[in-house]
Amino acid sequence: MTTPSATAQPARGVIPLIAAIVAAVLVPVSFVLGVSAALTGSGSGSVLFQVLFVVGLLLGLAAIIIAIVRLIRGAPKGLPIATIIVALLPFAGVLALYLANLTA
Repeated sequence: MTTPSATAQPARGVIPLIAAIVAAVLVPVSFVLGVSAALTGSGSGSVLFQVLFVVGLLLGLAAIIIAIVRLIRGAPKGLPIATIIVALLPFAGVLALYLANLTA
């Protein structure tokens, strides 16, 4: 039994990119809504948004790992590199917010 090449499975390259896009949307939205829910004091709080935030970060991390594995296995370079760039956006945003909070 032979394993198919990386070029024969284009859907495996698109799935991490979709996960990275979902993470890039989920992380900032859950952060903003979570802070808003925590500061209003009404309702059940921000636990759901905290969970969504962590899930978004884990989804981005998984997309980065899968893209790196695809690059190592010799897949065409365009899609994995785009996936890595899109998946790094939430991490860059969290780092920027952290650094901005240090100076405030």
